[in-house]
This record gives sequence, structure tokens and C-alpha cells, in this order.
Amino acid sequence: MLNVDLLFRVANGKRHFTPSAKSYDIYISAFNLSQRITHTFNAAQARNKYWVIHNEYNLLPHELPNTGARLISAAAAESDFIIDVLEQIEPKLSPDTALCVDITGFMRPHLIFLMSYLKGIGLRSFDMIYAEPSQYEKKADTVFSSNVTEVRQVNGFEGAHSVDMASDILIIGSGYDHDLVSHVIAYKSSAKLIQLLSLPSLSADMYQESLIRLSRVADAPIQVPEEQLAYSSANDPFLTYLVLSDAITRIQTRQGDATNLYLSPLATKPQAVGFALFYLNHLENLPASIVFPFAEQYSKGTSRGVGRVWLYPIEL
Repeated sequence: MLNVDLLFRVANGKRHFTPSAKSYDIYISAFNLSQRITHTFNAAQARNKYWVIHNEYNLLPHELPNTGARLISAAAAESDFIIDVLEQIEPKLSPDTALCVDITGFMRPHLIFLMSYLKGIGLRSFDMIYAEPSQYEKKADTVFSSNVTEVRQVNGFEGAHSVDMASDILIIGSGYDHDLVSHVIAYKSSAKLIQLLSLPSLSADMYQESLIRLSRVADAPIQVPEEQLAYSSANDPFLTYLVLSDAITRIQTRQGDATNLYLSPLATKPQAVGFALFYLNHLENLPASIVFPFAEQYSKGTSRGVGRVWLYPIEL
């Protein structure tokens, strides 16, 4: 498993930012009103810095950032949106670009497609950053998304699925947003369900808060059989990658090969990266896909403070 590097160090009870040894050609972050996003944006070393402005945050004109260049698109589909905003970057992304992407504020389907896009243009090595919150605004009652319009496959992660659904498997990375979890379970109600829980979580209280939220999932109480549970760190995409491999092997050993496999990363952004890495390395052109419940709106500020900030070296 690859190691992750902390960008923050703790000294005398205070967090002090230690700049990365690397300076990038391009730094990309998705903007919202959380302090943890602007903090890392201002500290990063890069020749060119860009803000991705997601439509789902419904940001008002006076809320938009004053620093860095804005990447804006009216495209609805995650693939069209990412292609549109990345084509606005100058100089253009190439296999030789020293790139860093702060994944903290990205919509998860857009982040997942972004990884496929970068692989497609030949940029196989880049860095990703994730900033943890000190805490969520309303703890277990924090609202992250609203008005789910559809559950579907993420563009670029659609599998060649079998009409035989007798042994379908659905793996959900379960987080705070219990409404999203409910929609995905309903979408693939006949599939064998595995819930991947965030343990270790970003903090001890966050794990308890997520369990409170998951207890509200319709028709899928958290007290599922132990063989239908898996656990992975909330901030380590590489461990998530390994846990997915182990969970799939474990359940297929019991019931035979899956007829179709569905992955749905609904927890932290680092876990979404782990799901995407696993798919890109093992599941392309197989009866497997990443599915997601698409919502019209996401809360533009859900957290307080800045916790640890992690740097992930990605190799596609």
C-alpha cells in the first residue's frame, strides 16, 4: 500500500502548515464555503491555480472566490462538465504536467470521471490533496445533499452488464448521507449488499455520527450480518482499494462469481478515489459499474475548521 504524507504537523496544540516540497504547474480545487478548502488553496505552491465552480452548490455571485481563476460550465453531465472546465485551463493538461487536485470540494461523480479523463490523456502520475474538517456543522444532523433526481452509472464507469442478475453484488461506501444510501439500495434491491463503513473514521465522534445517520436508511438497518460489512479508513484511498478487493473475493468465495458488480462510493472523497482506482485497474470492460444517486443541490458549507490535510501520490 502506498504511504500518504501529512501536510500538517501538530506542535504545542496548534496546527502549522508545512508546505509540500513540490511546486506544481497546475493546482485545481473545487470551491465551496468551507474554510478547509480556501486554507489549502492559499497555501499550495503552483504556477497556475484554478477553482472549479460546481453548479450543485448554487453559489451566489458575492460568494465566489476572488483569488485564482474560475472554471465554470453549464454542462449537466459529469463527463461534459469536467471536459468543459479542463479545456479552459492554460497551459493545457498533458502527460508531463505536474498536477495537484484538491479533492475536498469535488462532487464525487465528477471526481471519479476526472480520474478516467486524466488516464485517457496519458497523465498517469499526479497528486491529490484532501483536507479533513475539524467537525461537521451540525454533527449527525448535518445535511449534505437534497433532491435526488436519479440513480445511474457514472459516465466512463459503465460496465458491459449481464442480463442474468441472480448473483449481483452491490458494495456501498456508507457515510453520513443516509438519503443517498437509501436511493442506491432501492435502485439495486435484488443485489447482495455489502456496506463498507469508515473505520477508522476521520475522528471517533464522526464514526458514531455516521452510524446514527445510517440507522435512518430505509429498509436497510445497520444491523446487517457481519459477512455483509467491511471496514476501511475514511482518509486512505489505497486501503479502500485493498478492502474492496478483499470484500469481493470473500463474498465470491461464498456464493460464486458475481453476475454483475455495482460499486457506490457515498462516504468520503478519499474512499471515492479508492473506488475509482480499483475500477480503473480491475473492472474495466467487465460486468461492473460505479453507480451514484445524483442530487440537484449540495450544501455549500458543511464543516468547521481545518483538520489534517493529506497528500496522495496517484499512479494510474
